[in-house]
Amino acid sequence: MTLLESINKLVDNVNITDRQEENIKNSLSNLETHLKNSDNKLFVKECFTSGSWERDTIIRPLNDVDLFAVLDFEEWKDEYGNKPNPQSVLTKIKNYLNDQNDYKDKVKQDRPCVTIHLSDKDFDVLPSFEISGGGYYIPNFDLKSWTTSYPKMLAKDLDDTHRLRDYKLKQIIRVVKYWNRDFNGKTIPSYHIEEIAINIFKMNTFTNFEEGIRKWFENVEYNMQSIKFKSNDEYESSLKKAKKVKDKLKEANKFYTDKNEVEAKKIWKDVFGKEFPTVDEEEAKNISKSLTEGTLKYSSTAGISTAVGSSLSASKGFYGEFR
Repeated sequence: MTLLESINKLVDNVNITDRQEENIKNSLSNLETHLKNSDNKLFVKECFTSGSWERDTIIRPLNDVDLFAVLDFEEWKDEYGNKPNPQSVLTKIKNYLNDQNDYKDKVKQDRPCVTIHLSDKDFDVLPSFEISGGGYYIPNFDLKSWTTSYPKMLAKDLDDTHRLRDYKLKQIIRVVKYWNRDFNGKTIPSYHIEEIAINIFKMNTFTNFEEGIRKWFENVEYNMQSIKFKSNDEYESSLKKAKKVKDKLKEANKFYTDKNEVEAKKIWKDVFGKEFPTVDEEEAKNISKSLTEGTLKYSSTAGISTAVGSSLSASKGFYGEFR
């Protein structure tokens, strides 16, 4: 398996399956039915998905699926025409969902939203009010005020840039999100990874996923914004780790350019861990067969090969070393 083939496999490994996608759709439909039930006094006018699920950048294992619950302002405003206290809205939604048999004892408030914990995924319900002219008011982190959000604008920008880059941008974003979750403590906000990718790839092209992923890390320090983080410490830590990855992928690319794919793959494995494949089962069988037949070769630049290098002595049982 070549470096580029291994990277393509990494892209596949972090993507959700068709079965998982269908399962999420069914769960969303059920949740929306509960929220829009006219008897619950929540006065939900509309529901729409947002976040990684809606923008098709969600990764597995599944994390949060965001659902905007757009409320009828006329039913929620006070006698002076003001929006209600965000905490009171969240409490009402949480209590209602927790009373439903489908979600009993699976609901909690996870500021600034209500989270439903199912067996294999979480759903974050975000109450909102429409803003005249576009956008939505959503609860602020202080749970005492409302802030503005424009989720549909980000989705459009991402779709436009994804199309501009031959529909290969979202795959790069998923790989970066996987790195951010498993090796960076999930400190870079998911949507900010997408914003950074949009900024980078509106201007930069790439020919394959190796180049695209490497370019994200090469340019991240010029596009990452500290204001998007919970703290400046998290921003500094994430920037430091991203720079280390940039340096490692630069080194890997030099090995790759010098035809030393073995060393290049070692670096990618070090950066991306278990989801980055080294030797697949079929390749291991072929290596084992070649060694048994005495046709396997080795060189310092290409590593183990059936075509290049010095011949290795025939042996048996070699396949077990790669399992």
